[in-house]
Amino acid sequence: MKKLLLTAAFLGLGISAAQAQDVYLGVGAPGLATVGYSSPISSSLSWRVQASGGLNVSLDGVRDGVTSTGSLKASNFGAYGDWFPFESSGFRLVGGLSVNDIQADLTAAGSGTATINNKSVNMAAQYYNVNVKFASTTPYLGIGYGHQTAAKGLGFYADIGVFIGDFTVNSSTSLVKNRLVTQSDVDAQDKKMRDGIGSIGYLPSASIGMLYRY
Repeated sequence: MKKLLLTAAFLGLGISAAQAQDVYLGVGAPGLATVGYSSPISSSLSWRVQASGGLNVSLDGVRDGVTSTGSLKASNFGAYGDWFPFESSGFRLVGGLSVNDIQADLTAAGSGTATINNKSVNMAAQYYNVNVKFASTTPYLGIGYGHQTAAKGLGFYADIGVFIGDFTVNSSTSLVKNRLVTQSDVDAQDKKMRDGIGSIGYLPSASIGMLYRY
């Protein structure tokens, strides 16, 4: 992440020193912390590179009587273009491309009774792993405020938009090998998950923070 941002900063050296550029820090989702660099192309256009990450949430707990462990992690790196339709305003339309590592892993194991394709299954000494992953490369569309070619110094920015991509759902389990359910039961259960989260097709995004224009 650091190398990518340094590369972007060196590229920005080719722009006239008379044009204000900025670096920024923020918080948001699906990542947690955001760091970026923005530089103008003209009075109404600018480009940015941005990295977000740090989200690592535990999913450990008991769900429907079954002990489960897992985590939700999210990070991404994106390149974006900003268009300011009103030159006297910081409002902007945003488009870009993002490389993502956003996924949740969940393991149900050890105790309790799970329902697999409407069949009750004793999970003692068994496991059922589920991985839900967002698309690794996605376009981004959104709106925002800030990064306009304005006075130098501290400023404020905000972004809201969507990453356009699909979720995939994969699983592995000991239940078929131990003849507690059939592979058809597992396939049917996986299909229920895919028909749910797998059919969404986008991931909302929001970020807010401070910038320094120089």
